[in-house]
Amino acid sequence: MRPDEWEDLYRSAFRRVYPALAVTLMDRDAALDALHDAFVEGLRKGPPDRRNVEGWLYVVALRKGRRRFRLPVALPLVDRPTADRALDDVLQRDEVGRLLARLSQRQRAIVVAHYFLHQTQEEIARDLGVSRGTVSATISQSLARMRAAPQGH
Repeated sequence: MRPDEWEDLYRSAFRRVYPALAVTLMDRDAALDALHDAFVEGLRKGPPDRRNVEGWLYVVALRKGRRRFRLPVALPLVDRPTADRALDDVLQRDEVGRLLARLSQRQRAIVVAHYFLHQTQEEIARDLGVSRGTVSATISQSLARMRAAPQGH
C-alpha cells in the first residue's frame, strides 16, 4: 500500500481497532502505542492479504503491545484520541468490563477479535497462528467463564 492509502486506512480503522486493543490489553496507552507501531510496520511491509487489513493491524498491534516494544517512529495523525467513545462505552459498562477482566489476555484477544471486529474463527486462527479448534474452544471457554461470574461483583 502507498503511504496515502495507509493514512486513509489509519483514519478509518483507528476507530474500530484501537478500542478492541484497549479492551484486550486493558491499557489505553499501550494500545495506542501498539497500534501506531502496527501502522509503522504496515508502511514498511504491508499485510500479505489485504482482505482483512483491520484484523492484520489488530494482530500485529496485539503482538507489539504484549512485548511493550516501541519503535522510534510514530504516526502524527492522532497524538491522543480525543474521544474514546467506543472504548468508554465498553469499559464503563460495569458488567462487560468486569466480565472481560476475568479473561486472560489471550481469551480477550480472541473474544474481541470475534465479537467486536467480526473476524471469523478461521481468520483469527490464521492471524494468531493457532488451530481453528483452539479458537473455537477458547471462545467457548471464555463465554462459560463469563457466564459463571457472580452477578453484580
